[in-house]
This record gives sequence, structure tokens and C-alpha cells, in this order.
Amino acid sequence: MKSKDKPVVLLQPPNLCKTFTRSGSVYPPLGLCQLAAVDRNNIIQVFDAEGEGLTDEQTENILKEIQPKVVGLSATSFTLEIVEKWAKFCKTFNAKIIVGGPHPSLSPLNTFEKCPSIDFIVRGEGEVVINELNEQILTENFDKQLSGVCSRNGNDFHIDNDILKVSDFSQLPFPDLSYMPIHNYWCPDAISKPMVTMMTTKGCPYRCEFCSSPAVMGKKVRGWSVEQVISELKLLHFDLGVKEISFVDDVFTINHKRTLELCNQIVKNNIQINWFCNARADHIDEEIAKAMKLSGCHQTYLGFESGSQSILDNIKKGTTIERLVKGAEILKQNGISRSIGFVLGLPGENEETVLQSIALAQKLQPERLQFTRFTPLVGSPLENFKMNENGFHKQGNDQVGTWIKKAYSECQGNSWGKESW
Repeated sequence: MKSKDKPVVLLQPPNLCKTFTRSGSVYPPLGLCQLAAVDRNNIIQVFDAEGEGLTDEQTENILKEIQPKVVGLSATSFTLEIVEKWAKFCKTFNAKIIVGGPHPSLSPLNTFEKCPSIDFIVRGEGEVVINELNEQILTENFDKQLSGVCSRNGNDFHIDNDILKVSDFSQLPFPDLSYMPIHNYWCPDAISKPMVTMMTTKGCPYRCEFCSSPAVMGKKVRGWSVEQVISELKLLHFDLGVKEISFVDDVFTINHKRTLELCNQIVKNNIQINWFCNARADHIDEEIAKAMKLSGCHQTYLGFESGSQSILDNIKKGTTIERLVKGAEILKQNGISRSIGFVLGLPGENEETVLQSIALAQKLQPERLQFTRFTPLVGSPLENFKMNENGFHKQGNDQVGTWIKKAYSECQGNSWGKESW
């Protein structure tokens, strides 16, 4: 930690990332670092206990030593138990607890019920309101109701209807990673270190029914300008020594012109980094692939979801198998590895459609491969779809678990199909 005398600590607890990935990857807490970047009163400290490799006991000892007045955490549907565990611990020194993230943003009442130690929930992009909320808590002055902020008062709750979104990125700094343990971040897709994650846009206009991202981030794509992104990449690479970037935009290739300009500016500014990203295969053409490769892209994650056109139609993927295959083949021809993801158990899944996904993976032989379990997400159109087991990477002997084991066993060769995530 940079210092131990600030009243607001934003905590990434031990094992938070590792519970969400099969590989035990560790990523910087971008959302928390974003809040720290907009801190106008110099009162926020990000404590990445997982990134620092600390045990639960070591983390507890540090928190007990500094006893912050406010502790902030980020939660997904799969980390609520961990968040409640640490919120409850922080109550032992009377800290006020703020929680944000996808699940609290979309289902605040459910979050309050599952996490009784939480005092406040910020819905959406907390950088919009974090300074005002911290000031209210530290001065104990709650005369003004803040947009996007939900609160607990005994057994009663105030649930605000707004989900906050940044409207002007020209004045928004990037997440502050300057004091993060960047040498400890890693994932199996990276080929060099140090590696950090970076988001350049927020929002997705597509309607994939299994996805909750548009409900949180919105369907309008918003983000920093190419000039701002290049400036931040220079800082990360030349000042902090970062050698690899994982771009975590929902769809990095969403704007063809912007993607080309960014790739060209990376080359022009001699930013010699390796990088990988999320893309839609039906966005990929020769021009984009060549520019990506030249600027350091070595891998692209492609969400195919299924080898069955009927399932793609069911979930409103908005594309065809043929278009996905073409994009994946263009990437391979240009020397960019493909990490292709399939989701098993989607509505309409059966033995035949699973075999179609397996056959498509065998045909393309992607360098990395991911078979995940369909899990209904809060805020997605399919959130009420009933599943016997949930959790993207949960093992199991149920029907979907059996399909996943079969898919992996039949889709791993000597030079392809290495498991991602």
C-alpha cells in the first residue's frame, strides 16, 4: 500500500479474482483504481491484497492497523460471499461499507439482503458520485440524497433508481495504477510481464440475451479519445514499465475507424507492447487484422457462444457461423492467435448442438479455447432462465458439466485448444 493514513480504503480481498477464473489469474482492480483517480481530496487508498499476494490473516492485520472509516468493495454475482465476509470483518472497527459492481448495480435490494454488513450501494459508474458520498459519510451529513446511491437504515432500505454513467470522458482520468503491484498481475493469455488491464470504451449496442453488460454500461458506446488512450499507454509503458496490455472493452473492435487509428498511433508513437483484446469475429477484416498485428496484438478473444446457428439466433447474437469463421480465419492468416469461447447450456442446447460446437472448434483449431457453463446473469434478458448449476467455470457431473468435460476432452491438440481463463 502507498500509505496507511487515509480514511477511505478500497479493498480487493485475497482470492477475489481467483474464484472467478479456472486458471487463478490475478488482475488489477480497475474499478477501484478508477475511483482513486478521481479522488479530489486525497483521502482514498486502493489496497489490492490479492495482487500483493497477502493471506486473509495478513490482510486483516493491515486493516486492523489502519482502521479506515470507509471501506469500498466491488461485487459480482459470484463474489457476494467474499464481499460480505470482508464487509463483516471491517464492521469490527466500525467502518462504513460501500459496494459497487455489476450485481449491486442491477440488483441492489438482493445485494443488501445477501450482504447484511453493507451500508451503501453505488449503482453504475461510481466515479460520478464517490467524492460526494465520501464527504457525506465522513461528515455524517446526509441531508442531500445522491443520485445512484442506495442505503440501509436499520431494516429499511432506500433504493435509488438511477444507474450512473460518465457523460464526459474528456475530463475523466484513467484508473490510477501507479502504486499497484503490477509485477504480480498475470493471466495465461499474456506472453510478457508486467501485464495490466485497460478499458478504453464502455457500453455495447448488441443484444446477446445471456449478457448483462448493456444493462450496466448502457448500449451507447462511450470512451476516451484515441489521443487520450495513447497518452495513457505511454505512461504505462515508458513510465511504469508495462509490457503487455489486456484491453477489456466489451468489444474492442466496435468502431472500425477508431480501432485502425489506435493501432496506427501505437506504431507511430513507438509503444512496443504486446496486447490482446475482446472482439467480435464478424468485425474482423484484412485491414483491421493487419493493423492489429503490426501494433502488437498477439491474441483476440472471440465469443462464438455456439456452433449451432439456431442457438445463435435464439440468443440474438446477430451474426452467422459463416461470418464468425471468416473472421477467425483472417486472424490466423495474419498471425494473431484466437481464443474462442463457447457457452454450453444455452436455451435450446442438446446433444446435437453440443456436437456442432465441438465440430466447429475442431475445424478452426484455435490456439486457446474456452467452454463455459451458461449462467443466467442478473440484468440479462435470460436472468430468469432456470439452471441446476450456476457459475461460469463450475465443475460438475450434471448434464452441462458432462458436456463441458466432453468438449474439452475432444478439443485439445498438441498445437491448439489450450485452455484459456
